[in-house]
Amino acid sequence: MGVNDVRSGTRPAVKLVDLLLGPGPASGTGAGGAFRLTEPGRTYTRQQLADTAGRCARQLRRHGLARGDRVLALLDHDARGIAFLAAAGALGLRVLMPYNLRAAALPEWRTIVADARPDAVVHLQRDDGGADRLAGIRALGGLGPRVLVLPEETAHARPGEAATPLPPGPPEPVENFLTLFTSGSTGSPKAVSVSEALVCRRVRSVTRMLRFGPGSRVFLSGLLNNTTGVIFSFGALLHDAALIVPQSRDPARWAAEVAAHRATHIMLRPLALRRFLDGAEAGPADLSGLRVVAYGAAAMPRTLLERGRRAMPCAWVQGYGLSETYGPFCWLDEAAHRAGRQLRGAYNVGRPDDTLEVRLDPLPGHPPEVGEVLVRGGAVMEGYLDVASGAVEPPGRWLRTGDVGAWSPDGDLLLKGRLNGSVMSANGHRVYPEEVEAVLAGLPGVREVALVALAGAETLSERPVACVSGPLGARPATEVRAAVKAALSGVLSREKWPDLVYASDAPFPKSGNDKVLRAEVARRIDRGALIDL
Repeated sequence: MGVNDVRSGTRPAVKLVDLLLGPGPASGTGAGGAFRLTEPGRTYTRQQLADTAGRCARQLRRHGLARGDRVLALLDHDARGIAFLAAAGALGLRVLMPYNLRAAALPEWRTIVADARPDAVVHLQRDDGGADRLAGIRALGGLGPRVLVLPEETAHARPGEAATPLPPGPPEPVENFLTLFTSGSTGSPKAVSVSEALVCRRVRSVTRMLRFGPGSRVFLSGLLNNTTGVIFSFGALLHDAALIVPQSRDPARWAAEVAAHRATHIMLRPLALRRFLDGAEAGPADLSGLRVVAYGAAAMPRTLLERGRRAMPCAWVQGYGLSETYGPFCWLDEAAHRAGRQLRGAYNVGRPDDTLEVRLDPLPGHPPEVGEVLVRGGAVMEGYLDVASGAVEPPGRWLRTGDVGAWSPDGDLLLKGRLNGSVMSANGHRVYPEEVEAVLAGLPGVREVALVALAGAETLSERPVACVSGPLGARPATEVRAAVKAALSGVLSREKWPDLVYASDAPFPKSGNDKVLRAEVARRIDRGALIDL
C-alpha cells in the first residue's frame, strides 16, 4: 500500500478513520489486514481496533456528544486511546489535550476546564489513581462540562458479540480537530489548533521519511497527546504494520521489549535515549532488529549520539518540527549522518522536506546570516486558540516560529535558539542558547544544560550564563572551568561562548511539559558560585 492509498487506493486519507479502516478490496486485505497492535495482555487486529472505535463512538453518542462539541480527553496511550481519536474524528468532535503530558494532576485539569470551557470531559484512563482521583475528575462537572467516565471493559467485545461499525459522520476532515495546550521555556501556555487533515498529512509525510512499511514493527515510545504518539500509531495503521505498546513508560525498560518484539522503528528524545541505552547495557538486549531510530525535540549531545549509533547500527534520522506544524518538516537522514553533516554546526536539524517552504527573516542586531525561521504552506496549524473567546487566530501568510537559525553551506538548517533567548556577552557578541547547550550536554557528568541571562548586580546589562546540572557540579571550580572550556573550544569560536558558568548537582525546575523553566533557573543561581570563563 502506498502512503497515499486509503480504502479506494486513490484518495489520500484526510480523516483518522480512513487510516483505521485501511486499504480496501483492491489491496486484498480488507478491514482485517496484516496490522496488529500488541499491548500488555491483549492483541488487536485492525478489525478489532475498528470495533473498539465503534463501541467508543456509540458510547459518546449515547451520552449526547455531537458534531462540533469540544471534548477534553483524559486518555491512556494504548489501543483505547487510539480508538477514541478515530471515533472523535468520525463523529466530528473537537478534542482538547495538554500537549506531551503523561498524566496531569487534578489542579491542571481544573485550570484547563475553567479556561477552555469544554462541552464534556471524557475519561478513558485506567483507574490507577484510586477513588479520590476519580472523584476529583467527576467533580470537574461542577465547572460546567459533562463528565463521561467510560469503563475500560466496554472497550472490548464480549464473546459472540457482533462487530460494532463506526457510525456515519461528516465525510470531510474536522476543522480545529485538536487543540494542544503547550508551554515553552517560560511556562506560559499556548493553545495550538490543528486540523484533522494536517494530522493525516503529517502521518503520511513523517512515516514516508522514516520508511514505514508492511513489515515494520513500530514501537510506540511517544504519547498520544504529542505528535510522535499519534503519527506512529496511525502510521502503523496506514502502512499495515505492527504496533507495539510498551508495558512501561520508563525508557530504561524499553530495550528488553524492543528486543523481544524485534521492533524495527522507535523514536527517542535525548534524555530517553540515555536511559534506553543504560537499560540496554544493563541487559544486555539484542537490538539488531531495529531499522530506524528517530530522534529530535532537543539538541542531541554528540557523545550520546555516537554511543547510540554504536549500540544500534541502523539508520538514524533526526526530525525538526513544531507543535504548530504538527511534526517534523526538516530532516537529517542516515546519509547525512554517514557524511558527518551532524557535526557541521552545534545543532544541525537538516534540510526541509516538500511539505513546507522555509526561509529566514533577518534580525536587527544579529549577524547577517542569522534570522528567524519562517514557514508557510498547507502543513501548518489553523492558528492559536483564544480560549476565552473560542476564536482561532490564523498564522498569516508566513508562520513565525520564534526559532533563530542560519543555513549551512550544505543547505542544512542550523538552530541557534529562541528569538527572545539570545544574550549579549560582555564583549558585545550575541550568544545563542541552542549552540552552547548542544555542546555542553555531551560533557561527562552533565545531565542538563540551560543558557540563561543573568542581570547585572549594579547595572541594567545582562550576561550569558551556562548552567549545568549533574555530578560535574560537585567538582572544584577549576575542574568545571577546564572541562567547559575544553568542550566549547572544540566546536564554537570564542565570541560564541557564555561569560559565566554555574554548576550544580540539583535538577532544573521544569514545566508540566518537562521543559526547563529558564527564568526560574536564573533566579536560583548562587552568584557567589559563578565561574568566570
